[in-house]
Amino acid sequence: MFRRTRDHRPAIAAGVAVISAGLLLPMLGSPAAIADSTAAAPVPHPVQYVDPLIGTSNGGNTYPGANVPFGMIAWSPTSTAGDQTNTAAANGYSYNTTRLRGFSLTHVNGAGCHPGAAGDVPVMPFAGAVDSSPTADTKDAKYAANFSHANEKAEPGRYRVGLDSGVTTDLAVSERAGVADFTFPKDKPANLLFRVSNSLNGSEDAHVDIDTAHNKVTGWVETGAFCGRRANGGTPNNNRKSYYRLYFTAAFDRGFSGVGTWHDDKLSPGSTSADGGEGYLTGADRAGRGSGGYVSFDTSNDNDVTMRVGISYASLAGAEANLRGEIAPTAGVEDVAKAGKGAWDRALNSVKINGGDESRRTAFYTALYHSLQQPNLISDRDGTYVGMDRKVHELARGQKAQYSNFSGWDQYRAQVQLLALLEPRVAGDFAQSLYNFAQQNDGVWDRWVHISGATHVMTGDPSAATLATFYAMGVRNFHVQGAFDSLYRQATVPHPSGLSDAGCPGQCEGNRPNL
Repeated sequence: MFRRTRDHRPAIAAGVAVISAGLLLPMLGSPAAIADSTAAAPVPHPVQYVDPLIGTSNGGNTYPGANVPFGMIAWSPTSTAGDQTNTAAANGYSYNTTRLRGFSLTHVNGAGCHPGAAGDVPVMPFAGAVDSSPTADTKDAKYAANFSHANEKAEPGRYRVGLDSGVTTDLAVSERAGVADFTFPKDKPANLLFRVSNSLNGSEDAHVDIDTAHNKVTGWVETGAFCGRRANGGTPNNNRKSYYRLYFTAAFDRGFSGVGTWHDDKLSPGSTSADGGEGYLTGADRAGRGSGGYVSFDTSNDNDVTMRVGISYASLAGAEANLRGEIAPTAGVEDVAKAGKGAWDRALNSVKINGGDESRRTAFYTALYHSLQQPNLISDRDGTYVGMDRKVHELARGQKAQYSNFSGWDQYRAQVQLLALLEPRVAGDFAQSLYNFAQQNDGVWDRWVHISGATHVMTGDPSAATLATFYAMGVRNFHVQGAFDSLYRQATVPHPSGLSDAGCPGQCEGNRPNL
């Protein structure tokens, strides 16, 4: 049984606002203590004060699953309140909804709409016979499971939960890959369901392949539709469109005792390939659509299943290379979790505090933790990524990573300043990433960039303020002159999209409507 060591009821996350938990020691250059000589020593390992469950209720819009700073993969539970098209939360998880339908590979922290974004490829451990299509289970009555928070433990880089079905799930991640241990009850059938089409907003198409010779499951989902219920652009379905494809590869430490796939309401036992998306509708119009696959295991002698998974937005080969490069074939959850915890400890140590009681330290470091979850990697280990033109690109000269998930409206006022102070290299690569996207988007710097898509969400032109802030705070590792020229042109030369009132006033397609 997993018990939380401190009783912290989830509350609204501080998000990008860093809250002092006593006396701050800024670690910028040479540390200068503001505290007097009698103050307590600074916290040596701030990761111990992070509680990822804070912010998962009351509109906090966070998720509790496993991630590392600025990582690509974010492996976290997807909840259900009895409707397979509605997770009862903006970003896939609500603390007050204690029923799960899978553990999805991608998430966005803090998106304030419902559904938010991502939640791609939920993987559900199911202790029972797969004798009907999981997609036909539109109320999540069969292929989902309840759980208790007493059996849940979330910490930076790792997430564990014991389901009422008797299955225990333990997840840990690197930047682009992860490892899971699924422990099944010995007296029940053991299956893993790959719900490839069930992204939070739905999907245009999806595909799954099961390789029984090599104990692998691979596939992809074509999706997007940020805040999919919104009718951006003046027509009902304008914002319900695809703008990225996520590839995944999952490798197992043992063979399968059975396999099968499904499409809509048709189950195909023994099948190893399936296709089909959900669409971008909601409720009954979308329920019962989509595809996926399942693999079964013989747990009579060994009821523990280990799965290693890699993801990529560029290609299946990229997902496999990311997995090989980041997680050793013999690495287990403990090994990967230890590395992830260390990565978070180093990132959080960029600000040291002393004083304050335990609750204030927890509030401070959890807020800082949330602030360092984004931007997110979208480039593979070899430097390739898919741009806003949906073509494969390589990093610009001197660039170390392509980042995305730019919530411009929310970030330009506080988070970008913090990023420049604490992670100037990431800030510069982020600035270069936004410039790269603009070059691939006919010169337009979109306000809310998700993966490789221009979503047009919110209003204003936050990119100009963001890059000016980075530059003013000393960030130089981006193409400064090129970015300035591009932003200047956007501010002074009309663009066809800015001459249209489509989506206005709140979600205008044009970034500077009529300048």
